[in-house]
Amino acid sequence: MPDQPVLRLTTSSENIDQERRARGTPSSPGLSDIPAGLHGRIVGFTARGGVVIESHAAVIQGTLGAGKQVAGVLTMWQPHNQYSYVQTIPPGAILIVPGPLTFGLLHQALNSGVVGVIASSIALRDLEGFLRADYLHLLKISALDQAQEQLPPLTLMLTEGIGPAIMPVHTMNLLTHYQGSIGLLSGTTSLIHNFFPELVISIPLIEIDKDWQAVQPDSTLALGAHVRVCGGQRNGAVGIIDYFYSYEQTFASGLRARAVRLRLDDGSFYTVPLTLIERIS
Repeated sequence: MPDQPVLRLTTSSENIDQERRARGTPSSPGLSDIPAGLHGRIVGFTARGGVVIESHAAVIQGTLGAGKQVAGVLTMWQPHNQYSYVQTIPPGAILIVPGPLTFGLLHQALNSGVVGVIASSIALRDLEGFLRADYLHLLKISALDQAQEQLPPLTLMLTEGIGPAIMPVHTMNLLTHYQGSIGLLSGTTSLIHNFFPELVISIPLIEIDKDWQAVQPDSTLALGAHVRVCGGQRNGAVGIIDYFYSYEQTFASGLRARAVRLRLDDGSFYTVPLTLIERIS
């Protein structure tokens, strides 16, 4: 079961209180239980002392992140105003924020004992202020374990990256569908090792029993494909490939590149280089 411990680690004395607050669960002095995070069965062990779990799962890959692998209940953040209550964030949760993160919200989550936060984006100043580190340096460091030890005990995953972008509808719909489930979140991001953050969610047994079929991601760019813009003025926009240009197009920057025309969700059309789109369905 996702909430069953699969490992027990011995922690140094200075990290015990920090680990307890981050997990929101009691543990014996000097010991830390690591929950499975997934339904399934253990089929092997890794060279670094981890376990390999066989499971049916949904996977969301982020653009940027930070922090070690954690397991927690997916919990939707409810923004508040002067007329609504302030949400109590449950300890041990993985908090889902549809919009950009702020420095203040990160500290609120950390002080609440949340183990992870999934959000669309964040300002670089807020991210580096929270991590107390040069983020570009973190992306290029080779000693990942050593770098992780210096970070706050809160794992982060950003679906869109640096900036003010909001979360795409299809990603938000998937997270909303599985809120209340236990997810396994890793924030590790490394340009050297080609690691990117990801969230793994076990498919509930009731869904598997209803003739659930696995879906393999298709990255092929074809007419009618649903894609997302990954740079430029319309970064984060989602649409359908409407037309492939036969010849290279010239853009405002002076760049000439192979391009497609997109019919965006708002009904407008947008010409974009092939290198700045990714298929999402």
